[in-house]
Amino acid sequence: MKAGRFKENYYSDKKECDGPFYHIVEGIEEEALRVIDGEFVMADALSIQNAEKHRKILLALSFAGALLTIAFLLYDEAEMYGLIFACGVMLIALFGISRVSGKLECHRKYVEYRVLAESLRLQFYLRYAGLREKVTKMMPWSIRMEIPWIAEVIEEVLSEARAAETPGGETCVEAERGSLCSISDIWVGDQLAYHKRALSKTDKKDKTNKYIVRTVFIITVISYLAALAFEIKEMTDPMPIPIGASVDPANVYRAVLKIVLGALSAITIFTGSYYGKLSLDNVMEDHRRMIALYSHAESEIAERGETPEMIMELAREFLNENSTWYAYQSKNAPEVSI
Repeated sequence: MKAGRFKENYYSDKKECDGPFYHIVEGIEEEALRVIDGEFVMADALSIQNAEKHRKILLALSFAGALLTIAFLLYDEAEMYGLIFACGVMLIALFGISRVSGKLECHRKYVEYRVLAESLRLQFYLRYAGLREKVTKMMPWSIRMEIPWIAEVIEEVLSEARAAETPGGETCVEAERGSLCSISDIWVGDQLAYHKRALSKTDKKDKTNKYIVRTVFIITVISYLAALAFEIKEMTDPMPIPIGASVDPANVYRAVLKIVLGALSAITIFTGSYYGKLSLDNVMEDHRRMIALYSHAESEIAERGETPEMIMELAREFLNENSTWYAYQSKNAPEVSI
Protein backbone atom coordinates (compact mmCIF):
# COMPACT_ATOMS: atom_id res chain seq x y z
CA MET A 1 0.00 0.00 0.00
CA LYS A 2 2.75 2.44 0.93
CA ALA A 3 4.68 1.72 -2.27
CA GLY A 4 1.61 2.62 -4.33
CA ARG A 5 1.08 5.84 -2.38
CA PHE A 6 4.74 6.83 -2.69
CA LYS A 7 4.65 6.29 -6.45
CA GLU A 8 1.47 8.37 -6.71
CA ASN A 9 3.18 11.09 -4.63
CA TYR A 10 6.09 11.08 -7.04
CA TYR A 11 3.91 11.48 -10.12
CA SER A 12 1.90 14.17 -8.35
CA ASP A 13 5.07 16.03 -7.37
CA LYS A 14 6.29 15.84 -10.98
CA LYS A 15 3.30 17.86 -12.15
CA GLU A 16 4.22 20.72 -9.82
CA CYS A 17 7.99 20.59 -10.29
CA ASP A 18 9.46 23.78 -11.73
CA GLY A 19 13.16 22.93 -11.62
CA PRO A 20 16.00 23.66 -11.63
CA PHE A 21 16.58 21.00 -14.29
CA TYR A 22 19.98 19.48 -15.05
CA HIS A 23 20.41 17.00 -17.91
CA ILE A 24 22.80 14.06 -17.76
CA VAL A 25 24.12 15.06 -21.18
CA GLU A 26 23.15 18.14 -23.15
CA GLY A 27 21.92 17.87 -26.73
CA ILE A 28 20.68 14.25 -26.66
CA GLU A 29 19.40 13.14 -30.06
CA GLU A 30 18.44 9.49 -29.55
CA GLU A 31 14.78 9.36 -28.50
CA ALA A 32 15.05 6.49 -26.01
CA LEU A 33 17.87 8.31 -24.22
CA ARG A 34 15.80 11.49 -24.18
CA VAL A 35 13.00 9.61 -22.40
CA ILE A 36 15.35 8.27 -19.71
CA ASP A 37 17.05 11.65 -19.30
CA GLY A 38 13.66 13.37 -19.06
CA GLU A 39 12.66 11.20 -16.12
CA PHE A 40 16.07 11.67 -14.50
CA VAL A 41 15.70 15.45 -14.78
CA MET A 42 12.41 15.38 -12.85
CA ALA A 43 13.62 12.98 -10.13
CA ASP A 44 16.84 14.97 -9.73
CA ALA A 45 15.02 18.31 -9.45
CA LEU A 46 12.54 16.92 -6.92
CA SER A 47 15.36 15.44 -4.84
CA ILE A 48 17.22 18.75 -4.83
CA GLN A 49 14.09 20.65 -3.78
CA ASN A 50 13.30 18.26 -0.95
CA ALA A 51 16.94 18.19 0.18
CA GLU A 52 16.81 21.96 0.58
CA LYS A 53 13.56 21.72 2.58
CA HIS A 54 15.10 18.98 4.72
CA ARG A 55 18.18 21.12 5.49
CA LYS A 56 15.99 24.10 6.43
CA ILE A 57 13.93 21.95 8.78
CA LEU A 58 17.09 20.56 10.39
CA LEU A 59 18.39 24.09 10.84
CA ALA A 60 15.09 25.30 12.33
CA LEU A 61 14.86 22.35 14.76
CA SER A 62 18.49 22.78 15.83
CA PHE A 63 18.09 26.54 16.32
CA ALA A 64 14.85 26.18 18.27
CA GLY A 65 16.38 23.47 20.49
CA ALA A 66 19.39 25.66 21.27
CA LEU A 67 17.17 28.69 22.03
CA LEU A 68 15.01 26.58 24.35
CA THR A 69 18.10 25.46 26.26
CA ILE A 70 19.39 29.03 26.65
CA ALA A 71 15.96 30.40 27.62
CA PHE A 72 15.47 27.79 30.35
CA LEU A 73 19.02 28.34 31.58
CA LEU A 74 18.44 32.09 31.96
CA TYR A 75 15.09 31.41 33.60
CA ASP A 76 16.71 29.08 36.13
CA GLU A 77 20.09 30.68 36.79
CA ALA A 78 19.56 34.37 36.04
CA GLU A 79 16.07 34.31 37.56
CA MET A 80 14.62 35.90 34.42
CA TYR A 81 11.24 34.35 35.14
CA GLY A 82 9.50 35.88 32.14
CA LEU A 83 11.53 33.57 29.92
CA ILE A 84 9.35 30.65 31.00
CA PHE A 85 6.94 31.90 28.32
CA ALA A 86 9.77 31.86 25.78
CA CYS A 87 10.42 28.23 26.73
CA GLY A 88 6.79 27.46 25.99
CA VAL A 89 7.00 29.20 22.62
CA MET A 90 10.14 27.25 21.71
CA LEU A 91 8.51 23.95 22.71
CA ILE A 92 5.50 24.72 20.53
CA ALA A 93 7.84 25.74 17.70
CA LEU A 94 9.81 22.49 17.98
CA PHE A 95 6.78 20.26 17.78
CA GLY A 96 5.19 22.47 15.12
CA ILE A 97 8.28 22.19 12.91
CA SER A 98 8.37 18.44 13.53
CA ARG A 99 4.72 18.13 12.50
CA VAL A 100 5.28 20.15 9.32
CA SER A 101 8.28 17.97 8.52
CA GLY A 102 6.16 14.84 8.88
CA LYS A 103 3.48 16.18 6.57
CA LEU A 104 5.92 17.35 3.91
CA GLU A 105 7.87 14.05 4.00
CA CYS A 106 10.77 16.01 2.58
CA HIS A 107 13.42 13.73 4.09
CA ARG A 108 11.89 10.55 2.64
CA LYS A 109 11.35 12.22 -0.72
CA TYR A 110 14.88 13.61 -0.75
CA VAL A 111 16.56 10.22 -0.27
CA GLU A 112 14.12 8.12 -2.33
CA TYR A 113 13.99 10.53 -5.27
CA ARG A 114 17.80 10.65 -5.21
CA VAL A 115 17.98 6.85 -5.41
CA LEU A 116 15.55 6.99 -8.34
CA ALA A 117 17.53 9.74 -10.08
CA GLU A 118 20.86 7.93 -9.72
CA SER A 119 19.34 4.64 -10.90
CA LEU A 120 18.02 6.43 -14.00
CA ARG A 121 21.43 8.02 -14.51
CA LEU A 122 22.99 4.56 -14.55
CA GLN A 123 20.31 3.26 -16.94
CA PHE A 124 21.16 6.16 -19.26
CA TYR A 125 24.88 5.33 -19.16
CA LEU A 126 24.27 1.66 -19.91
CA ARG A 127 22.02 2.40 -22.83
CA TYR A 128 24.39 5.05 -24.14
CA ALA A 129 27.15 2.46 -24.10
CA GLY A 130 24.98 0.17 -26.21
CA LEU A 131 24.22 -2.31 -23.41
CA ARG A 132 20.68 -3.58 -22.84
CA GLU A 133 20.93 -4.60 -19.19
CA LYS A 134 18.18 -3.29 -16.91
CA VAL A 135 19.11 -1.48 -13.74
CA THR A 136 16.01 -2.99 -12.10
CA LYS A 137 17.54 -6.46 -12.45
CA MET A 138 20.83 -5.32 -10.92
CA MET A 139 19.53 -3.38 -7.91
CA PRO A 140 20.63 -4.60 -4.46
CA TRP A 141 17.90 -6.52 -2.65
CA SER A 142 17.72 -3.90 0.12
CA ILE A 143 16.64 -1.22 -2.36
CA ARG A 144 14.12 -3.47 -4.11
CA MET A 145 12.60 -4.46 -0.77
CA GLU A 146 12.54 -1.07 0.99
CA ILE A 147 11.56 1.18 -1.94
CA PRO A 148 9.93 -1.13 -4.52
CA TRP A 149 8.08 1.69 -6.26
CA ILE A 150 11.38 2.90 -7.76
CA ALA A 151 11.78 -0.28 -9.82
CA GLU A 152 8.18 0.13 -11.01
CA VAL A 153 8.83 3.67 -12.21
CA ILE A 154 12.02 2.64 -14.01
CA GLU A 155 10.21 -0.23 -15.76
CA GLU A 156 7.56 2.21 -16.95
CA VAL A 157 10.27 4.55 -18.22
CA LEU A 158 11.98 1.69 -20.07
CA SER A 159 8.67 0.72 -21.70
CA GLU A 160 8.27 4.30 -22.87
CA ALA A 161 11.89 4.34 -24.06
CA ARG A 162 11.35 1.14 -26.10
CA ALA A 163 8.30 2.70 -27.71
CA ALA A 164 10.41 5.74 -28.65
CA GLU A 165 13.31 3.73 -30.10
CA THR A 166 14.61 4.65 -33.52
CA PRO A 167 15.04 1.85 -36.09
CA GLY A 168 17.87 -0.38 -34.95
CA GLY A 169 17.46 0.89 -31.39
CA GLU A 170 21.15 1.73 -30.96
CA THR A 171 22.60 4.89 -29.51
CA CYS A 172 25.39 5.80 -31.91
CA VAL A 173 27.19 4.88 -35.11
CA GLU A 174 29.81 2.91 -33.23
CA ALA A 175 27.12 0.69 -31.68
CA GLU A 176 25.72 -0.08 -35.12
CA ARG A 177 29.14 -1.43 -36.08
CA GLY A 178 29.04 -3.74 -33.06
CA SER A 179 31.30 -1.80 -30.68
CA LEU A 180 30.56 0.31 -27.61
CA CYS A 181 29.89 4.02 -27.42
CA SER A 182 32.56 5.59 -25.22
CA ILE A 183 31.47 6.33 -21.66
CA SER A 184 34.88 7.66 -20.69
CA ASP A 185 33.86 11.33 -20.68
CA ILE A 186 30.10 11.33 -20.05
CA TRP A 187 30.26 8.82 -17.21
CA VAL A 188 33.74 8.24 -15.79
CA GLY A 189 35.17 11.71 -16.34
CA ASP A 190 31.98 13.54 -15.37
CA GLN A 191 31.41 11.53 -12.18
CA LEU A 192 35.07 11.75 -11.17
CA ALA A 193 34.93 15.54 -11.46
CA TYR A 194 31.63 15.65 -9.55
CA HIS A 195 32.90 13.58 -6.61
CA LYS A 196 36.04 15.70 -6.36
CA ARG A 197 33.94 18.88 -6.18
CA ALA A 198 31.49 17.33 -3.73
CA LEU A 199 34.31 16.07 -1.48
CA SER A 200 35.78 19.57 -1.33
CA LYS A 201 32.40 21.10 -0.35
CA THR A 202 31.66 18.43 2.25
CA ASP A 203 35.17 18.76 3.69
CA LYS A 204 34.55 22.49 4.25
CA LYS A 205 31.35 21.72 6.17
CA ASP A 206 33.17 19.10 8.23
CA LYS A 207 35.98 21.52 9.04
CA THR A 208 33.42 24.15 10.12
CA ASN A 209 31.73 21.62 12.40
CA LYS A 210 35.04 20.47 13.90
CA TYR A 211 36.19 24.08 14.37
CA ILE A 212 33.01 24.90 16.31
CA VAL A 213 33.28 21.75 18.44
CA ARG A 214 36.98 22.37 19.14
CA THR A 215 36.37 26.03 20.03
CA VAL A 216 33.48 25.13 22.35
CA PHE A 217 35.62 22.45 24.01
CA ILE A 218 38.49 24.89 24.63
CA ILE A 219 36.16 27.55 26.06
CA THR A 220 34.45 24.88 28.21
CA VAL A 221 37.81 23.77 29.66
CA ILE A 222 38.80 27.37 30.35
CA SER A 223 35.41 28.03 32.02
CA TYR A 224 35.75 24.89 34.14
CA LEU A 225 39.25 25.88 35.25
CA ALA A 226 37.97 29.35 36.12
CA ALA A 227 35.12 27.82 38.15
CA LEU A 228 37.55 25.45 39.88
CA ALA A 229 39.93 28.28 40.74
CA PHE A 230 37.03 30.38 42.01
CA GLU A 231 35.71 27.60 44.29
CA ILE A 232 39.19 26.88 45.67
CA LYS A 233 39.57 30.57 46.46
CA GLU A 234 36.14 30.60 48.13
CA MET A 235 37.19 27.69 50.33
CA THR A 236 40.33 29.49 51.57
CA ASP A 237 39.32 33.13 51.31
CA PRO A 238 35.55 33.62 50.97
CA MET A 239 34.35 36.71 49.12
CA PRO A 240 32.92 39.22 51.61
CA ILE A 241 29.27 40.17 51.33
CA PRO A 242 28.90 43.98 51.16
CA ILE A 243 26.84 45.56 53.90
CA GLY A 244 23.24 45.88 52.81
CA ALA A 245 23.69 43.56 49.82
CA SER A 246 20.79 41.20 49.20
CA VAL A 247 22.79 38.82 47.03
CA ASP A 248 25.99 36.96 47.75
CA PRO A 249 28.52 38.10 45.09
CA ALA A 250 29.94 34.58 45.02
CA ASN A 251 26.58 33.23 43.90
CA VAL A 252 26.46 35.82 41.12
CA TYR A 253 29.81 34.61 39.81
CA ARG A 254 28.61 31.02 40.07
CA ALA A 255 25.46 31.85 38.12
CA VAL A 256 27.50 33.55 35.38
CA LEU A 257 29.77 30.50 35.07
CA LYS A 258 26.76 28.19 34.93
CA ILE A 259 25.17 30.30 32.19
CA VAL A 260 28.39 30.29 30.17
CA LEU A 261 28.73 26.52 30.46
CA GLY A 262 25.03 26.07 29.65
CA ALA A 263 25.29 28.30 26.59
CA LEU A 264 28.24 26.22 25.38
CA SER A 265 26.10 23.10 25.83
CA ALA A 266 23.39 24.76 23.73
CA ILE A 267 25.92 25.29 20.95
CA THR A 268 26.86 21.61 21.03
CA ILE A 269 23.14 20.73 20.86
CA PHE A 270 22.86 22.91 17.75
CA THR A 271 25.89 21.45 15.98
CA GLY A 272 24.98 17.89 16.98
CA SER A 273 21.38 18.27 15.78
CA TYR A 274 22.34 19.92 12.48
CA TYR A 275 25.75 18.65 11.38
CA GLY A 276 25.15 15.27 13.01
CA LYS A 277 22.19 14.68 10.70
CA LEU A 278 24.30 15.45 7.62
CA SER A 279 26.49 12.34 8.15
CA LEU A 280 29.52 14.26 6.93
CA ASP A 281 32.03 11.49 7.70
CA ASN A 282 30.01 8.93 5.75
CA VAL A 283 29.48 11.30 2.84
CA MET A 284 33.18 12.14 2.59
CA GLU A 285 34.10 8.46 2.72
CA ASP A 286 31.60 7.80 -0.09
CA HIS A 287 33.18 10.49 -2.24
CA ARG A 288 36.68 9.16 -1.58
CA ARG A 289 35.63 5.63 -2.57
CA MET A 290 34.01 6.85 -5.77
CA ILE A 291 37.03 9.02 -6.65
CA ALA A 292 39.23 5.94 -6.23
CA LEU A 293 36.78 3.84 -8.30
CA TYR A 294 36.61 6.28 -11.21
CA SER A 295 40.34 6.94 -11.12
CA HIS A 296 40.86 3.18 -11.37
CA ALA A 297 38.33 3.02 -14.22
CA GLU A 298 40.21 5.75 -16.09
CA SER A 299 43.42 3.74 -15.76
CA GLU A 300 41.69 0.56 -16.93
CA ILE A 301 40.24 2.34 -19.96
CA ALA A 302 43.63 3.85 -20.83
CA GLU A 303 45.32 0.44 -20.62
CA ARG A 304 42.71 -1.98 -21.98
CA GLY A 305 39.94 0.12 -23.47
CA GLU A 306 36.26 -0.06 -22.64
CA THR A 307 34.72 -3.53 -22.43
CA PRO A 308 31.22 -4.70 -21.47
CA GLU A 309 32.70 -6.49 -18.44
CA MET A 310 34.40 -3.34 -17.20
CA ILE A 311 31.25 -1.25 -17.71
CA MET A 312 29.07 -3.77 -15.88
CA GLU A 313 31.52 -3.94 -12.99
CA LEU A 314 31.37 -0.14 -12.79
CA ALA A 315 27.57 -0.30 -12.87
CA ARG A 316 27.43 -2.75 -9.97
CA GLU A 317 29.75 -0.58 -7.88
CA PHE A 318 27.59 2.43 -8.74
CA LEU A 319 24.46 0.67 -7.46
CA ASN A 320 26.22 -0.59 -4.32
CA GLU A 321 27.31 2.93 -3.48
CA ASN A 322 23.79 4.20 -4.13
CA SER A 323 22.45 1.56 -1.73
CA THR A 324 25.02 2.42 0.94
CA TRP A 325 24.15 6.11 0.69
CA TYR A 326 20.46 5.33 1.09
CA ALA A 327 21.13 3.08 4.10
CA TYR A 328 22.70 5.81 6.25
CA GLN A 329 20.80 8.81 4.90
CA SER A 330 17.43 7.15 5.57
CA LYS A 331 18.30 7.24 9.30
CA ASN A 332 18.76 11.02 9.30
CA ALA A 333 15.10 12.00 9.54
CA PRO A 334 14.50 15.24 11.50
CA GLU A 335 13.99 14.73 15.25
CA VAL A 336 13.18 16.98 18.18
CA SER A 337 16.33 17.22 20.31
CA ILE A 338 16.11 18.88 23.74
